[in-house]
Amino acid sequence: MTRHTTTWWQARRALAAVVATLAMCGVLAAAPAATAGTLGVSAAQADDLRTECGRHSAEAARVQGWARSRFEQCYHSTENVYLYDTNGTYYGKFDFELWILAFAYDGTRRVDYVTSVENVHQGSNLSDELTYLTIRFDCRSTEVTCGGPLSRADTIRGWYTKSTMDTITITSPDTTGADPYKIVNFTETIGFTGEYRNGNTRPLYKDTHAVNHVRFDSANSALGGGKFKGTVFTDHIPRFDLHLTGAGYDQEARHVDDTLHHPERTFPALIGKNAPGASVTDPLHRLMDETKKRQNHDRAVEICVDVWGPGYAAGSMECDEYPFRSTYEGASESTGGQPGNWHGSARPIPRADNGNGGTELGKFYGANRLLDRDAFTVGIVP
Repeated sequence: MTRHTTTWWQARRALAAVVATLAMCGVLAAAPAATAGTLGVSAAQADDLRTECGRHSAEAARVQGWARSRFEQCYHSTENVYLYDTNGTYYGKFDFELWILAFAYDGTRRVDYVTSVENVHQGSNLSDELTYLTIRFDCRSTEVTCGGPLSRADTIRGWYTKSTMDTITITSPDTTGADPYKIVNFTETIGFTGEYRNGNTRPLYKDTHAVNHVRFDSANSALGGGKFKGTVFTDHIPRFDLHLTGAGYDQEARHVDDTLHHPERTFPALIGKNAPGASVTDPLHRLMDETKKRQNHDRAVEICVDVWGPGYAAGSMECDEYPFRSTYEGASESTGGQPGNWHGSARPIPRADNGNGGTELGKFYGANRLLDRDAFTVGIVP
């Protein structure tokens, strides 16, 4: 048996040490900003994501891979290619590791793919020069432009000599897509073909091996903070963490915690209350329509008045609600305007806590480029 073990990532780690100061400047943030002249994946970015991806090996081996954030996704698996001759008789095998690191950007409609084939290994009866592996990326949308060679076919020896493909870049014009946010959804499909080119062996085709779901948007001012355009991976559902103490919104966090974990402490009093938002199987969904958000809050205020009376706001209090007014799970949208049936809670809390919590939620929406109907979860941190 012949085994080729690449050291490409050792070289990248050495280069990463040179550019490690980029991390101190925010280059490795979960939502990387991309400006003209600075696009491209650094060795530090790739090495950091690869290391974290290795800690999530089971998720990374799925067809959709593993997403660390809305801006970083990876795929990693070891593949066995069994080869048969034209009569169906087993001839031999080879195997390899496939790494795909994907990077989206907050600030431009672009995604980069860094791909490598490593630790190639074939049976002793197979010749390096006749054993071929082709990695290919699909690009069939008229709303995007795909840059860089979309496939590479090479021998086992060739992959050993150069384990990486050229970076593949996919972009979408800023003005493409439907109003109001100029959204373009794109699915990148990666496949491979294994061959033994002796004229008597059947190739192995695997067309859908890894899949990456991408969304480009030009939301302009809708997200605030100058986040006029960007790209995200929609397979990732982000989590909004609320700290029970020390973050300036203690009562907001306590209210959310009670709603999720102690519904008997909340109003409206509803038998079997089960508020959404704690898991990816039952998430919240952002609501951006201002009229509908006001209606959500108005129905929540009705609960505050009904339980605590019209003077509930005395002493700098405000009516807080969970699920938040800015979600489709709010007091009006989820109940058809009948808040007595709401799987949520309204409660007076200090105005400062309510305001600080709302500010953090707004930052979270912007940082993750969450648009209308985008899903997210909520977590409570002690």
